[in-house]
Parts: sequence; C-alpha cells; structure tokens
Amino acid sequence: MSYNLAAIRKLIENGLTRNQFDDLLFDYFPSVENETAGQPLPDRRRKLVEYANKQRRIPELLKAIQEYNPTVYEEFESQLGSTDITQTELVSKKPTNIATTSVTKLTEVNACDVLVLAANPIGTDLLQLEKEAERIQQRLQEGEAGKSFVVKVERAVQVEDLSKYLLQYTPLILHFSGHGNSSGDIILNNDQGQAQSVSPESLAQLLAIVGGRLECVVLNACFSLEKADALVEHVSFVVGMDAEIDDESAVRFAAGFYRGIGFGRGYYNAFELGRSEINLLNLPDGTVPHCITRDAELLQIEPLKPRVTRTSSTQQTKATVYPLWFGTNRKPIAPQDISKGFSGERDRQIHYGSCEVTVPKSHRIGSTGSPWWKFVLTDDRLKLEPKSLKLLDETSFFASIQQSLQAHDLDENSALVFIHGFNVSFEAAALQSAQIGVDLQIRGIMAFYSWPSKGKFAGYTADEATIEASEQYITEFLIDLVQKSGVKKVHIIAHSMGNRGLLRAMQRILFKVQSDASDISFGQIFLAAPDVDPDLFQGVAEAYKQLAERTTLYVSSKDKALVASRIIHNESRVGFSPPITVVEGIDTVDVSDIDLTLLGHGYFAEQRNVLNDIHNLLMDNTPPDKRFSLIPQQVSEKKYWKFKE
Repeated sequence: MSYNLAAIRKLIENGLTRNQFDDLLFDYFPSVENETAGQPLPDRRRKLVEYANKQRRIPELLKAIQEYNPTVYEEFESQLGSTDITQTELVSKKPTNIATTSVTKLTEVNACDVLVLAANPIGTDLLQLEKEAERIQQRLQEGEAGKSFVVKVERAVQVEDLSKYLLQYTPLILHFSGHGNSSGDIILNNDQGQAQSVSPESLAQLLAIVGGRLECVVLNACFSLEKADALVEHVSFVVGMDAEIDDESAVRFAAGFYRGIGFGRGYYNAFELGRSEINLLNLPDGTVPHCITRDAELLQIEPLKPRVTRTSSTQQTKATVYPLWFGTNRKPIAPQDISKGFSGERDRQIHYGSCEVTVPKSHRIGSTGSPWWKFVLTDDRLKLEPKSLKLLDETSFFASIQQSLQAHDLDENSALVFIHGFNVSFEAAALQSAQIGVDLQIRGIMAFYSWPSKGKFAGYTADEATIEASEQYITEFLIDLVQKSGVKKVHIIAHSMGNRGLLRAMQRILFKVQSDASDISFGQIFLAAPDVDPDLFQGVAEAYKQLAERTTLYVSSKDKALVASRIIHNESRVGFSPPITVVEGIDTVDVSDIDLTLLGHGYFAEQRNVLNDIHNLLMDNTPPDKRFSLIPQQVSEKKYWKFKE
C-alpha cells in the first residue's frame, strides 16, 4: 500500500465538520469512538487514521469521507495515494476451509473478527476441535453478513501466547475451544504441551491491559460459567457452560451460534440458536450453555450494529445532589472506611446509613445513564458519591430522616422504599433508587433496602438463598421505618427477586399485627416483575390486602429474565404472563403492549407509562378504573388492566 496518511488527515480536517466526523465514527468505526471518548478533536482524527491504516481499512475510511463530502474529496483525491488490493477485495478472498487460513492472503491482515483459540493438552480426552473450527467458518459463510468475517484459528495454544494473539489480531469475538475444570478455569498448554489452567479472572486482567475492540467471549469448555462474571467487566457478552458439556453438544452449540452471527443476528439470538441446535438434534446438555451480559441492548433479534449513542448538545451541565437513606445486611468492604461501600457477603445485622447520588441535568427519565462503554458528548450518568456514604446508629438514622422531613409540607411527609432484585450491587441499588426518586418526584424521602445480592449473572442460585436469609432484616427495617421515623406513610416498590423478601416480610408483619395489635400499615405497594412462584403468592397475598392502602402488580409477557427463571424452576412466575396472575384485592396491570426495555424486566423504572402510573398512585391513590391510561381486561371472570396502546 502507498497511502499518504498526512493527506488523509488533512482531508478529514478540511472535509468533515465536527458532527460529520462524529457520525462517521458512529457508523463505521465505533471502537475508535469508544477509545477516544473525551480526547481533543485533533487527537481523535489522528488515531482514526492510525487505526484504519493498521487494520487495513483505509479504503473504507476514504469511501465514507467521500459520501459525507464528495466535493472536498475530489480536491484531495490525487494526493491520497492508492493500493493494489482494497480491504474489501482482501476479505472476499477468504478460504472456504478454515484449515488453509494461515497460507492465504489473510496473513496480510493483522486483525480478525473471530479468533478461535484451541487446546487439547497431552493427557486430556481428545476433542473434535478441528471439526468445531471448520463448523465456525462454514456457518459464518452461510449468511451474507458472515461472508465478510475474517476468522483466525490458533491451535495448541500456550498460556504465554495469549497476550500475543490478542495484540496481534484484536478480535471482535474471542472463542475458546477445549477443556475446562470444575473450578471454572479454561485449560490451555504449557510449553511442554501439558495442561495449564487459566482463570477467567486472569484473562479479564489481560483484557483490561490489552484493550481493543472485543465484544464477545465464548468459553466453549466445561464449567466455564463459574467465573465468567469477571469477563463481563471488559466485554459486552460472555458465553459459558455451567456444567460438563458433551463434546458433540459443544460443537453443535458453536455451529448454531455462528450461523446466527453469519445471518446478522444479535449475540443473544445467536446464543439461543446455538442452544436450539443441541436440542433439535436430541443431544444432551441443551441447558448447559448460558450467556451473561450487562448490556440489555444485546438481548435482541436485530442485526448486529454499532451500539454507540450521542447527544446533540455539547452544553456544560451541572449535577444536582439527591439524598438517600438505606438499610442493608451486606458486610462493609472495609469497616474502617465505609466510602469503599458494601460487598455481596451477608452480615447478621442491619447497617443503617445515608448517601448521596449526583444527578446531571442531562438525566433522561427512566435511565441511570448510558452504559460505561458508550460515549456521549454530555455525561448523563448518575453517580454515587463514595465520600457521602455514612453509617448511622439506629437513633441517628431516624433522627436524620425526621430532620429532612421538616423541610417538607405536611402532605409531603412520606417515604418510598425500593427493594431491588437479583444481580444488583449496593451501588447499582443506590443509583436506581435515586433515578426512581427523581423521576417520580417523591414527596418526602427516598430510601432503599439492599440485601446481599452477589451482583453477578451467574450468582442466581446464591441470591435465591440470600434473599430468604434477608427476610427478617427486611421485616425489621420496614417496621422500624413505620414506627420510628415519623413518616406519615411508607410506600414500597419491590422488583424481581426482591419480591420474595417483601412477600415473606409482609407475612411476618401481618402476624405481628394480629398477635400484639401493633399499628403497622403501608401506603402504596408496587410489585414489579415478581420472580415469585404463583402458588406461593396466592397463599400469602392476603398480607398485602390487609396491610397496604393499595397493592399494584405489574406483569409482562415479554419479560425475558422471568422466562429464564421459569425455565430454571419449571414453573411460571407471578410477573410473567400467560398465565396472568389475578388475586382479589390486588390490581394486576399487564404492561406487555407498551414499549418496554429490550430486556423487558426493568420496565417499572424505565418506561414512562409505568412511571406515570406509579406517580399518580402515590399522589392520589386513584383506582384502576379511574386511571385514564388503563383499560379493563378479563380472564376467568376476573378483572385485570392493561395500558392503552
């Protein structure tokens, strides 16, 4: 190649406005946009040219510039240089047999889209690794989108070569093919060809150092899900196995997954295609593959596309500070320095405290902010201020609430308590509580109870046990808030698995009221997407009817998280329909027909219709037949409600 890189940089400078440059990155080079977020414009231009040159994508860059400003492009065209083979032509020359990749023109390309790292060390069972690699290549080639994917396979991979391959190929998808052990490690070779384990935590540290454009990691090895959460801090989508997986099942999963990618499907849909292929062939282990993602946008069927967003405003904004009060039975990470927050480990007591979350003026209703990997011109993320975290003894805690309420009118003397669900850290609970409080314009104080969720997608079973162990502490926190805070009315929102803790807590509170005539009652209770067994709910729901002013149950037929829970428990969940759960004395609202989040599970805090409905109930306790946004429905002579489309 003989391109004039200086002339190309000059072309970008003269031929693209700031907005056009941003759009070009968004459309063609999202990884560059992410990596250069917040850097000066000249540096971003320079790094774009360097990246395009290194990845042999200069022809693609020039074509994009020409589309945005053909006039200036013509002026510079004679200065730009030329090449004997374009990137498009090079990619189209990919071999049909992956085994010949290393001796083709692809050796001229450093980067690849899929990097397969295979290992079958001495002394381990022989696996069909060559067959798996071939299937990956073949299935990608079936779809139009997959024909442009560059695949590179490295065999008998040694641990010491991991960093070399990541630096050399900068893959989009990293695929491990081979054995895993019961500890969740993947097995590669040492320099004698013998087995050497690599923990996902170590791999995650390497990814953090190397960086690059990696989006997805597939750990096609036994037990690899055990520690896969570590990788989700550095990539958007991780696939792992939660048990032993049959060799043929593993090969077929890979084949189905890459067929989905080849036809332009998103990672989640490709993952489901992989599991489906195992089941269609009546092979074992169809439930062993699992996926982990912190990005709900990946749980979709649409083709893969850049997942980078921008706001149009570049105006500087100032954040406001939102106060929160909390109770938790989590252990502090560092008891002598509470600013370090709380862990996912259980404690045998309630810790009372307060904290503050900064909320930017760019905050969007229904959002705690753009994900960490997105670049926005104006930072819209809510942030927990570590130095604001305070532990308070019980007396000081309630005195602090009473002092805050003095600034409110008498009709604003209330509290809303949020109880989070599965896979939520203490910090995430605080951010979501602040978002709810701000969006609902809470009259009074906003509080939350944070039980010791592991904060990991792979920690579902552990969280189930922990929410049960937390019931007594949730009960104590709610009773104390009603009796000792001076709050006139306590409202509650429970989400997902948090509903299990609240359900049992309300049962305990009702028993206390009936046994010793305690004066304990609540205002509005909102049950959002409950991950609760319907039979259990039917049997215990009487507590809601007797203790709450009104209880509203939100359900959806599009809740993918509860679909997964239903599969795990082999039983429906209260928050999922059909069948729709309708209990006398509780208002059931079906939100399936409104525009939910892609995951369909966080709608209570992310969808304006639901937020408006909650707000109206908090303000006026309006019954469903008087709420304009709802229309009546009926099932088995029982009435429920749904939002108007």
